[in-house]
Amino acid sequence: MNLQACDQSSVSLNSCISQSSYWLPDVMTASGWVEHAPFGFWITGALRPRSIVELGVHHGFSYFVLCQAVQRLRLDARCFAIDSWVGDEHAGFYGDDVYDAVCSHNRRYDSFSRLIRSDFSDACGQFADGSIDLLHIDGCHSYEAVRQDFESWLPKLSKRGVALFHDTAEHDNGFGVYQVWEKLRSRYPHFEFMHGHGLGILGVGDDVPADVHQLFQASGSVASAQLIRTAYERLGAFVANAQRLAGQSIEIGKLTQQVRQLEAVKASYEASTSWRLTAPLRATARLVKSANGAVGDLRNTLNDVASTSGEAPEPVYRSQR
Repeated sequence: MNLQACDQSSVSLNSCISQSSYWLPDVMTASGWVEHAPFGFWITGALRPRSIVELGVHHGFSYFVLCQAVQRLRLDARCFAIDSWVGDEHAGFYGDDVYDAVCSHNRRYDSFSRLIRSDFSDACGQFADGSIDLLHIDGCHSYEAVRQDFESWLPKLSKRGVALFHDTAEHDNGFGVYQVWEKLRSRYPHFEFMHGHGLGILGVGDDVPADVHQLFQASGSVASAQLIRTAYERLGAFVANAQRLAGQSIEIGKLTQQVRQLEAVKASYEASTSWRLTAPLRATARLVKSANGAVGDLRNTLNDVASTSGEAPEPVYRSQR
């Protein structure tokens, strides 16, 4: 795709999109970050970070997108996921099952990825100043929390450092990311996506790679910025739809398995001579009747799910996986 915006600060879309932008995530977990997966793949490839830190991991979707990019691009990078894994006022509170699931997913990346179960402030001291190339801030979303996270971790960012802020488009429910973002975007090179609850990209370092610099330059062009936003919004929508269909496929698979199990139980009872001839097993007839009803109900549910799923729409950009 070779589209060019036409004004003084125009930027080619080719500078801000790559083959990795078409990938699908290997780990599909619930997240408000789903629609930013294509950009997550791109920024990792464009920045080629040596160190990635995510503050606020929850189920790990965004973190594992970055890890997937590191692995597939064969980057010499270390990744660190930092979270207390107990929740907060915006994400809700939860038990160890979430942390256990993240640990399980992380096994595929454990050669370069480390989970740090800690408060952000306590973990900060474990990193040397100027050592982090990509910082993703997605913890508690109150104004004070986001401001403190950025200020505390700013010295840790390198000369190539880029910071990501999720939920810059959320203005309700006590979210204050947009307020912090408004102040920072006047001081640093930046770009912002409005879809997927908003994602702000901040150029903190003064030596970012050329393609990342081109992304920031696009902010100065209404046409270029809209071109890039539209491309990633459409790519993000395709990933979100793929995730929905993947979840639906899992549900269909579970229902199909249950139907087959019940049909097998039903068949075994009906094949039994003793069931028909002996009084003590007469009660089994009620079980078979119940199984018949359950099979019918599950089959109807399965048909309903399958009929409403429809076909996945063709993506604007075809996956290069």
